[in-house]
Amino acid sequence: MPPKTERRLGPWIPREPNHTYRDAPFHTLRPLIRLAWQFDVPVTRVGLNALVLRTDASYRNAGPSRYATNLVQALLAQPSANRFTIFLNERVQSLPFKPAQPVRTLRTKAPTSRTSVRVLWEHLLAPWHIGAAQLDVVHSMLNVVPLAAPTRHVVTVHDLSFIREPRTHPTHRRWYLTAATWLSARRAKAVVADSHATKQDVVELLGVHPTRVHVVYPGSEAAFHPRPDTRVHAFRQEKRLDRPFVLFVGTLEPRKNVDVLVRAFGRVARTGFEGDLVLAGGSGWATQEIDTALKESPVRNRIHRIGYVKQEDLPYWYCAADLVVYPSSYEGFGIPVLEAMASGTPVITSNRSSLPEVAGDAALTVDPRDIHQLAAAMSAVLASPEQRTQMSERGLIQARQFDWTVAAEQCLSLYRRALDPS
Repeated sequence: MPPKTERRLGPWIPREPNHTYRDAPFHTLRPLIRLAWQFDVPVTRVGLNALVLRTDASYRNAGPSRYATNLVQALLAQPSANRFTIFLNERVQSLPFKPAQPVRTLRTKAPTSRTSVRVLWEHLLAPWHIGAAQLDVVHSMLNVVPLAAPTRHVVTVHDLSFIREPRTHPTHRRWYLTAATWLSARRAKAVVADSHATKQDVVELLGVHPTRVHVVYPGSEAAFHPRPDTRVHAFRQEKRLDRPFVLFVGTLEPRKNVDVLVRAFGRVARTGFEGDLVLAGGSGWATQEIDTALKESPVRNRIHRIGYVKQEDLPYWYCAADLVVYPSSYEGFGIPVLEAMASGTPVITSNRSSLPEVAGDAALTVDPRDIHQLAAAMSAVLASPEQRTQMSERGLIQARQFDWTVAAEQCLSLYRRALDPS
């Protein structure tokens, strides 16, 4: 297979790609394309806006970035006559996986890894590049379609937390996302929602007709699965984890209710639990309440804020934990809940938004702002090895319902529907 061709996108008007550039990366697909022509199957040029994809060790390589990485990888693994063009930010030197087929990557010169620059680039410059690449359909993977999109679009709306939970977002972000997502959901030929809860929000809050909103569940990454006891024990020794612990994974931001978790853990510790609380995730914004809760905790020395966890280490953190707690007020899906269940670790999560939908009957759900209720649930699970075993078994079954291959097949179907002139 020849190396994939990459082109740096300048911050202004793009050069028209020449014939060699357009076709060279795809010569290995020509037999398939000729077969498609023989049977009158259209060859579609599909653009994937993956500017949110990150490969660095930061909190930005979380939710939307992991979504983009896994969906792009799954799409490229599907047999089709599509030609894929992937838009990447300037920090991503190459895709973080080996593509299953030739692909064209277009990397921006402008620093689109910065949110403000990405926003401007998507609206002012992306239309030029989309037109120059002669794309038939573009999938935008984070809520927003360019204002002057020259082709048909599919857009993923991960959540509407900026409307449902306005206090958890800075004012400027809330205003922009509300306006841009409202417009994008109307202009796109199809809207992808991560869950039925998100679909309901898109219909109710953005006024989009239900038939245009399609639920496509994210999948579980292969890296998340139960590990042999010997390897988990070696990991615990490496990280000096000589006590049982409760784990939280996620960006530290207001809607995750980490302050509630810290206060609930203080109560659990007073009832006899002799383990620790580990907070894994980068600092997002408005962490003052979390900082205050940590400072005031009577068991501050048993609460460990370890920051962003490397992707290769994360599965072992899940497997080593006695319990994962994810008390978010609002999620479009809740990837940490799925990762924990797939790892065989019992989960307590929120009874709001999409989280009960993802957890099914495998997890305990509580009011995410009720300290007493959360502490009682944690104490009950930590005190009962039998309950933890049952929750682990149910979690593994529940996690199998979420598959990236299925998600990719559903998205490919939506691309075809988006091109349907009827």
